[in-house]
This record gives sequence, C-alpha cells and structure tokens, in this order.
Amino acid sequence: MQASLAVLGLLSSIAAWLAGATFWWLVAGALLGSVIPFTLFVILPTNKLLLSPTLDRQSVEAKRLLARWAALHAVRSVLSGVALLGHNFDSR
Repeated sequence: MQASLAVLGLLSSIAAWLAGATFWWLVAGALLGSVIPFTLFVILPTNKLLLSPTLDRQSVEAKRLLARWAALHAVRSVLSGVALLGHNFDSR
C-alpha cells in the first residue's frame, strides 16, 4: 500500500504542477516517488536477508541487519517527510 500511495502522491504532484502550481510541488512529488526505487533496490535486499530461514535470529548478523534496516527506513521516512513539507515552499 505504501508504494501505491507514493505513486498516487507523485502523480498528484505532477498534475498540480501541470495545473499551475509552483515547481516545488514537482520537487516534492519526485522526493515522494523516490521512496519506491529506494525501497526496491536498497531496502529490499536487507529485508530478504532478515527474512531468510537460515538467519539465526539471535546472531550478531541479525542485529547488524536489523540496525541497517532501521537506518534505511529512517532515510525513507525523512524523504517522505521532506516531500510532505515541500509543498509549503509554494509562494502563492
């Protein structure tokens, strides 16, 4: 659902920009849309490793992977938050 909402937000920001909104709407939409490839290409490999049945859940490796996932998720959250605030730069 998160990906579909990011796509919807990206498309809505493009529509707003085409309808006359400032360039910041397009920037905000691009930031929001960037969470999709970031998730697929950066976070998903870590998710797969965390979900591996061969991973010992109590191992140092599991703790390292979980810490990595948390940091990557924080980046994704910041991108979404900045996108949310990006439309506030609209000078109208």
